[in-house]
Amino acid sequence: MRKILLLIAMMASLMLSAWAVSIYDVQFTTQPGSDGTFPSRFVGKTLSLEGVVTATNYRNGGYFISENLNGPWRGILILDRDSKVQIGDRVKVSGSVSEFYGMTCLQDISQTRVLSSNNPLPTPLMLTSGQLAGSEEAEAYEGVYVRLLNVMPTQNKSNRNKLLVTDGSGPCVVQKDLFNPKLSSGTSNSQYASITGVVVYSFSEFALGPVSGQDMIVNQPKFIQNRSWGKIKSIYK
Repeated sequence: MRKILLLIAMMASLMLSAWAVSIYDVQFTTQPGSDGTFPSRFVGKTLSLEGVVTATNYRNGGYFISENLNGPWRGILILDRDSKVQIGDRVKVSGSVSEFYGMTCLQDISQTRVLSSNNPLPTPLMLTSGQLAGSEEAEAYEGVYVRLLNVMPTQNKSNRNKLLVTDGSGPCVVQKDLFNPKLSSGTSNSQYASITGVVVYSFSEFALGPVSGQDMIVNQPKFIQNRSWGKIKSIYK
């Protein structure tokens, strides 16, 4: 009987190690933890996750995947320096759930399978800057592919790679060098029609990280818009 129970326990352990759950299952939590960083209840478990790659080259050491149906708790960091995945790949990744400086991730990767390539990215989740301003609400968007609309810097001077922006609902951080150290778009006093990227937790704050230069759309100055309209009207005179 004892041998049977031992065999059952071993089989259960093997099943748990290969247990495929969703990104949402791993990320969702309402428990702040001892340090207030909301660790996953799956920390230490070996799991398999599927998702579409939304960003690569995170600080030269990882990438992010998202569920097809984008939303809160539906993105996660994969720590794998040796991965050759590309944005738009749909992947199945097996590894251990861990906390990377307060950000839930999958690391010690044992297997990565590219299921398909050139997939469209999930629709960015529309947020206000205020939703990324406070840590408790922003926790739900960690690793999620999001977009801010009609934001402007809250100060005239800012760090070369960091902007503090607002749409009027509260200031949040945009960190431009998270995925591409050479990324630069606009100036510290630019107004942005939209900023798209992945939300990360770093240095005790949440920040939105644009992935490419196309993710930061600067508003056209009004005098340019008026001049173009004048040209259009003159054609029909």
